[in-house]
Amino acid sequence: MKKISLFLLLLIPAIAFAQRDWSAMKITTTEVGPGVYRLFVGESVSTVLFVGEDGVMLIDAAYEQTAPQLKAAIEAITSHPVKYLVNTHHHGDHVGGNYNMGKDATIIAHHFVKDFVSREQRAGERVTPALPKEARPDISFSDELKFDFNGQVLQMLHLPKGHTGGDIIIYFPESKVLKMGDLLFADNFPFVDVNNGGDPMGYVRNQQFILENYPEDLTIVGGHGPVYTMAQLREYNKTLVQTLEVVRKAKEAGMTAEQMKANRILKEWEEWGKFFITEDRWIDTLFPVF
Repeated sequence: MKKISLFLLLLIPAIAFAQRDWSAMKITTTEVGPGVYRLFVGESVSTVLFVGEDGVMLIDAAYEQTAPQLKAAIEAITSHPVKYLVNTHHHGDHVGGNYNMGKDATIIAHHFVKDFVSREQRAGERVTPALPKEARPDISFSDELKFDFNGQVLQMLHLPKGHTGGDIIIYFPESKVLKMGDLLFADNFPFVDVNNGGDPMGYVRNQQFILENYPEDLTIVGGHGPVYTMAQLREYNKTLVQTLEVVRKAKEAGMTAEQMKANRILKEWEEWGKFFITEDRWIDTLFPVF
């Protein structure tokens, strides 16, 4: 059987990897709250760095190949090593750098993530090896983990059946920052990994949970796209609901998925289809739901 490295098989967007000049990918650093930095890797993936008197925490490790740039970006902020590495979910653009960024750190994730990356994965004739032991979570949890670090009690909360089956969000109460992972593809149609516990309806509900339970003056860092305010997240969620309704009504009217694509029923939101999930792929995601 053909062996494929883990990050290649774990999507976002796998086919584009071979075309990338990894060494040319730059990292943009923005302070989004006191001691909290967003590191935007290659204008693709957002990681978060938390620096304080207790040490350094990194949320998501991005790609395996961008570890040198990520290390350099961190060293420009602090001379201290990463003490804790948190994974928001199991996809390769978030755990691919675990070995290089977290082999000397304590890695934290949901039980789902630990189980997934610890096992060989098979898809037809393709075999994906487990992550090395040093790159797997050391601490995992099921529902919620409260973590006292750098003067804040961080809330790590599992929101099920969203982007994957193992998504967590991380809330910094004093800095008023929320890291949503891929429960937010800002300004784009989201990828929902329905083969690994994701659900488009749950994706929408999880965002609504955040809108109902967190402060209005929050700064939100998703997994992809620009930093959001709560007002922007509210509009994003409203748009997702609108696209769900368009597909639902079209299916109730007897249209097939292919007819929906041919008629471009989501044309109003064509700007949202220019990253990874196109209009057609979003229709394919939603069609089986109704």
